[in-house]
Amino acid sequence: MKLPGGIRIDGVIKRSFHFKPVTGSFEIMLCESARDAGSHPARITAVLSEALEELGDTAVSASRVRNLSVGDRQYLMCQLAAHIDDQESWLTAECGKCRELFDVSLRYADLPIKPAGKEYPETAVETEQGNLRVRVPTGADQEAIATVDDEIKALHILLQRLLSTVEPSRAFDVEQLSQNDIAAIEARVEAMAPETATHLRTHCPNCETENQLPISQYQSLQHPVGDLYAEIHRLASCYHWSESEILALTRARRQIYLQLIDQSRGMQDEPSFIEAG
Repeated sequence: MKLPGGIRIDGVIKRSFHFKPVTGSFEIMLCESARDAGSHPARITAVLSEALEELGDTAVSASRVRNLSVGDRQYLMCQLAAHIDDQESWLTAECGKCRELFDVSLRYADLPIKPAGKEYPETAVETEQGNLRVRVPTGADQEAIATVDDEIKALHILLQRLLSTVEPSRAFDVEQLSQNDIAAIEARVEAMAPETATHLRTHCPNCETENQLPISQYQSLQHPVGDLYAEIHRLASCYHWSESEILALTRARRQIYLQLIDQSRGMQDEPSFIEAG
């Protein structure tokens, strides 16, 4: 699979990635990450570091995940939702015109994406303080400002991280950037950065009005543990496996053994063996 942007490794932009199989251990980590992470961006870093098996043809590390562009991290979180459960999701929406409720199907693996621009991940921008270089924001940048409550201060911290001078001997002051400068910087970043759709266009079945429905790019964070603890209890009671052994199973294998238990108790005629991941 390929990132829409990519990460620079040894001077080369690399885009490949692969997820690990979804195990019980990962499902529990996914739910507990909200408690353990200090901020939302830090939680994304922790989740992706655990979920990814390979990134850019190399081993995964939290540092490497942290330095992915924001657009790539959002794309990975959408793909992770599909990796965990690739079935259709259903959204309930209220029509903006007739106020009727209607349902819309969605597959996170199929969300439209805007690939990175040709200058990605860094380009030049002309400002009133001279020619500067600007790069796309990363997870590390998000983490740096996640706990800063003052919006102006957060913006200045972010700009200080994203901008650099073309000439090393020449300084610039982020607090002296004009509104035109900031608008030009934002336009350059938007042109470079990869993006995943944040809204879904759909028509109301009642009045045919087009509606734009907001889409969460972090649906995988809402994945419930569900009956996992009950499944652990059933498997441990039947097979006398330890919790760690059960949690090491992929979800697919866990479901096969649960079906076999049901079959042995006469609760299911035939086990529907799904492919073990």
